[in-house]
This record gives sequence, structure tokens and C-alpha cells, in this order.
Amino acid sequence: MRLGYLTHVAGADPARAYRDTVALAVAAEESGFSTFWVAQHHDGHLDGLLPSPLVLLAAVAQATSTIRLGTAVVTAACEDPRRLAEDAAVLDALSGGRLELGVGAGADEAASEAFGRDHARRHADCAAAVDALRGHLARIVPAAPGLDGRLWQATGTPGGIADAGARGLGLITGRADAAPHLARYWARAAGEPRVAAVRAVAPGERPEALRERWRADPVREWATELVVQTQPAHAPLATHLATVRALTAGRADPDRPAPVAPLLRALQGGSASRPGRLRLIGS
Repeated sequence: MRLGYLTHVAGADPARAYRDTVALAVAAEESGFSTFWVAQHHDGHLDGLLPSPLVLLAAVAQATSTIRLGTAVVTAACEDPRRLAEDAAVLDALSGGRLELGVGAGADEAASEAFGRDHARRHADCAAAVDALRGHLARIVPAAPGLDGRLWQATGTPGGIADAGARGLGLITGRADAAPHLARYWARAAGEPRVAAVRAVAPGERPEALRERWRADPVREWATELVVQTQPAHAPLATHLATVRALTAGRADPDRPAPVAPLLRALQGGSASRPGRLRLIGS
């Protein structure tokens, strides 16, 4: 199981927030994290300062060499699919194929309005944008080999989870109540199932406390990745770094999917246990 870190790139000064994000990514790589994710926000929504995540990740790509670079997420319903495909392909080439492109329908109604989109249609528009994006990835220059298999959908609803599986997309979810629907995702996913569970960590929270919460988390047995984010999002760099350095990625079989035993038990009607393979300090 992989361990990732997510930042909403918040703060009072955008330039400083961007520089701090690059430094945070370098620290995450040095600490053994597998992935580093940034969130997109328009017009300072939820204190986020990053409307163009692929631009910032290009800077991160030049400062790192191994950590995978993710968007959690780009609001696909507000993007031009060809422009998104081309920007993503350039970043993927710069990073040596390290991009994990997460998309979502978006919850910011003001952003939908600013981009001339109907917020009520955002889910349908997101699905259409993903289809168009994939079409462009198949023929644009530069080529982005394998990026189609590194697309992720942020959702926690039963319909969204089912749609992500049918489309062969990885699943990003911050909702514990998504667990009952993940057996179907695993059973019907077109391609290798990928489930990233996003969980918040309070400043100063001990690794042991996070480990205990994760052990009891209903999504744990279905997850292939735990993505940690420090709250509040606008916490200073030192607080984010303290979280990064307090955790360590369990590197045993980091890229293998979660055990299939829970899936088999669920399909057979039995109860599921929580084997989990992520190892945190002290586990």
C-alpha cells in the first residue's frame, strides 16, 4: 500500500505558498512517501491558492525525481479537455511519467458560474470531459504513454464509485461511508482497482493515533493508498513538515493492490476483516 501527502496550497501569500509546496514535496520524497497531491481552487475558495495545479507540479517535478505527482483534483467540468490533455502530457514528459491525474466534478458553485458552466450539470459535464480527455491523450503531442491508466475520479457516492470502476478510473475518496460500495468497485473495475483514501491529520497528532484510526477505518481493507492531509490547510510549512517527518511509508509491495480476500468474502456473503498493509511508525 502506498502512502501519499495532500496539500490544499493555502496561506496568505501565493508566492510563498507555492515555494513552500515545492519544499514540502521534496521533504515527502526524502521521507519515503510514494505520492504527493495538490488540490485546485479558484478565487481562493476554501482558502486554497492554486488554480493551476499542473503548473505548480511542473516546478515540483524539477525538484524531485521519484515521488509521483497527483492532482486531487482538477475540476474537469470547468476545463477544456484538449488543453487539459496537452498540459498534462507536458507535465508527464517533464516528470518522467510520474503524473497521477485526478479529476472531479467540483463543489464550488461560484467556479462553475465563473467558467460559464451549469453547476447542476457538473457530474455529466465531468464524465463528458473525461471521455474527451482520453480521446485527446490518444493522439496529442507530446505523447503521454500510460497516462490514460493513471486517471483518478474523486467521488464518494454509490453512482460515482460505480462509474469510476466502469471507466477504469482510480478512485479518490475522503468518505468513510464509501466502504459499502467498494466491493462492487473492486469486482467490476475495468482494469486494476485503485482506491486512494484521503484522511486528515491534526497538527501534532501522533503517528500511533493515526495508525489506530486507520486500523478501524472501514475503507482500509479496500484502499491501495492512504493519502494524508494536515488540517487546517493554511497551517505553516513547519506544521506540514512535522506531519511528513512523523510518518513513514510502508514500502513492502507498495504498488500492489489491496488484498483480494475481503472482496472474496464480500462476494461470498461473509464478513470482511481488515488486514491492511500500510505500516506507520510504531506499527
